[in-house]
Amino acid sequence: MQTPLPSGFISELESLIPDEAEECIAALEQVPATSVKLNTRKCDDPSILGYGELERVKWCDTGYYLPQRPKFTLNPLLHAGVFYVQDASSMIYETIMKGLIPMTFDTSLTPAVADLCAAPGGKTTSLINAVPDGVFLLANEFTPQRAGALKENILKWGYPEIMVTNSPISKLAKAGAAFDVVAVDAPCSGEGMMRKEEIARSQWSEGLIDQCVKLQREILDDACRMLKPGGFLIYSTCTFNRREDEEQVEWLVENHGMAPFDPGFPEDWGIMRGIDTSYPCFRFMPHHTRGEGLFVAVMRKETDEYENTIPLPKLKEWLRKNIKVIADGIPTEEKKGRDMVPTSVSALATDFKKGRYPEIEVDEATALSYLRHEALRFGPEIEKGFTVIKFKGFPLGFVKNIGSRANNMYPAEWRIRNL
Repeated sequence: MQTPLPSGFISELESLIPDEAEECIAALEQVPATSVKLNTRKCDDPSILGYGELERVKWCDTGYYLPQRPKFTLNPLLHAGVFYVQDASSMIYETIMKGLIPMTFDTSLTPAVADLCAAPGGKTTSLINAVPDGVFLLANEFTPQRAGALKENILKWGYPEIMVTNSPISKLAKAGAAFDVVAVDAPCSGEGMMRKEEIARSQWSEGLIDQCVKLQREILDDACRMLKPGGFLIYSTCTFNRREDEEQVEWLVENHGMAPFDPGFPEDWGIMRGIDTSYPCFRFMPHHTRGEGLFVAVMRKETDEYENTIPLPKLKEWLRKNIKVIADGIPTEEKKGRDMVPTSVSALATDFKKGRYPEIEVDEATALSYLRHEALRFGPEIEKGFTVIKFKGFPLGFVKNIGSRANNMYPAEWRIRNL
């Protein structure tokens, strides 16, 4: 049984949306929707997931609702990076990014995007879905315990022009104004997740909101430093109070000269406008949209407040020298003894060259055995050497077939446990 909604939060909500508070509170007591997003570079057919006929998310062409929540871990296509389990509200990032492309990348010779609070990777993969091939994308997570999950999810998504870092954002900002788009899905009080996460209910307090406001402004200060003049900031939280939402947008206008931008969401998507503000801010509220609570605003940097722009090649070099980089693209080979061997994750890359290695299509049971990092056995008809394991036509990784058995090359730290 869930912890009751905090009385202070209820009072806040009644003040924020007096005519709708009761409806919103009722929605927060309901079962959350389950939704997934397809990897556009790997698949465009949701039927291959095996979950039946799915309903598309209104505001995201690649997002779909499932009728119930399955055991996703037991679907090999999740591990192949074919789809990602994500709350539908957060999928708006893909749509926003697509809308910004004509105003940013068409005028930039070396476009770059940064997701500064990226773990576990849902919004980063949405940004990747939206950008054209060749755009550099930096995904950063400050917390080491969360950075590992981010790295795994991003490498499985398979986009080659990616760098995953584990760094304080203040340190990243020292690189200068290097990015055309910077995304900040800021740490927040989590009010919008109270339907889904018990901790969001139990940890809520006015003091927590105070802490979050302070941290958000520190992050936004650095985010503005990282933006090129004319670049766009996407700011979001999963909370409801104005202090972390609309008031932060007002603070950005007043302190950084940021210009709010309206992405032009259709009214029939059910997304609320900002509360008590003239600026274009948007709220996914659980009694209006089928998803968790989310606030999002887009702003353009129209000042030359920070003129120390840096070209992409120098940016990458600077990052490698000064920042803790935990993934630099999709590694293709690694040294084992005296030999160079293919990395298992290279088979997950969207630019992986088919036909370079033998391939074997396996059934679901064998795919799950592989994902558990168990040794596999094949008949004599299977060629010896490095072989790609595929499920429903999608690579999962490599084995080294030595005849009597096939040594499993799937990353041990990614293996799934028996459920």
